[in-house]
Order: sequence, then structure tokens, then C-alpha cells
Amino acid sequence: MGASSKLRKYRSDHEDLNTQSRSAIIEAGQVLFLEQGIASTTMGEIAEQAGVSRVTVYRHFPECGAIALEVYNRMLESVLEAVRAEVPAGVSGLDAAHHCLNALFAVYPAQESAFRFCAAYSSYHAIEERSDELAEWYDAREFQGLPEACGQFFGAHLDQETAGRLMALTDAAVSGLCGLALTGAPQNQTNVESRRRNLEEMVLGRLEHL
Repeated sequence: MGASSKLRKYRSDHEDLNTQSRSAIIEAGQVLFLEQGIASTTMGEIAEQAGVSRVTVYRHFPECGAIALEVYNRMLESVLEAVRAEVPAGVSGLDAAHHCLNALFAVYPAQESAFRFCAAYSSYHAIEERSDELAEWYDAREFQGLPEACGQFFGAHLDQETAGRLMALTDAAVSGLCGLALTGAPQNQTNVESRRRNLEEMVLGRLEHL
């Protein structure tokens, strides 16, 4: 069976099963991954959290990494939707970049868990071994990091040099916010907020000089 046939079979066996139990499994994975990490979570724990059997979980997903990708997609879209809501319609290029970077900092408090999961999943995606079939499925889903996804707001409307500088700033903003989300403890929110403001001032200060 060729690679493309394997991918089609995987999708027909798993990806097209858009049922209530599938949604419950993804939601359970989201809760557990945020609580204890992706690599430390088992399929059995997800089944218990979702209120379904392990057979049902495996019917939809071959491993935790596939569930984590679905959670990542939800988290990424949650951040992007919040950012889009802060960007006025019709703006493009440098104006869009200004609005996008300001929006990243504005939405962070409400999207802290999404930033935290995006950071954790990016690390997991980079180092975790997976089967050839699942690796092909990951590639077919066109995995994107958060900076690249945000860069879609402005990259196509700028010259290459300016777009490159803006992407570097976007990467610095996202990496910094994801780092805060990973390390910030509830009892230390004053320090986290101070670091967030410093990061914001640094990024937006550099943006003004482009």
C-alpha cells in the first residue's frame, strides 16, 4: 500500500468520524494535557475523562499525539480568532502588523491556557517520534506555529525585508508570551504581568522603528 493510500485509509478510519464521542475525547485530552502534559497522558486516562471506552478512543485516534494535534488546532484557532477580532477590517501590510502585535498582548490574559498549550505542543511535535503514517498525516494537516499563523495577516502585503523583520518581532512576541504561559504560576501573577509589560514595550518599541 503506497504512502498516499495509507494516508487515505488513516483519514477514513479516524478523521471522518466526527461524532459526539470524538468531541468528548478531544475535550478530555485538552483538560488532561493542560493538567499533566502530553507525554504523561495515556489513552486510558483520556477514555476515563471522556466517559468512553478505550476501544472507542482507539477507534477515533491511534495515539495521544493525534488527539494533541486536534487540541492544538482548537487552541491555535482560539488565539487567532481573538486576534482577528482586534484587527480592523480592510487593514493590510504594516498597519495590520501593528494591530496584530498589539492584539497578541491584549488577548493574552484571556488566552493564557491556549498560549501554554501551543508552546507545549510545539515542543512535543518537534521531538516526539511517530509512525510514518502519522507523520504523513501531521504533514498533510500543514502544522503551523503560532508566529507563522499570525504572520498571515501581513506578510503578503510587504516587501521581503520588512516582512522578515516583522516575522522576527512576531516570533519574539509569541515566544515570550508562550514562555510566560509555561512558567507563570498563579501565585506569582504580579511578576508575570510585569514581565508581560516589559516584553510588550520591547516588541512594540521595535515595531515603531520599522
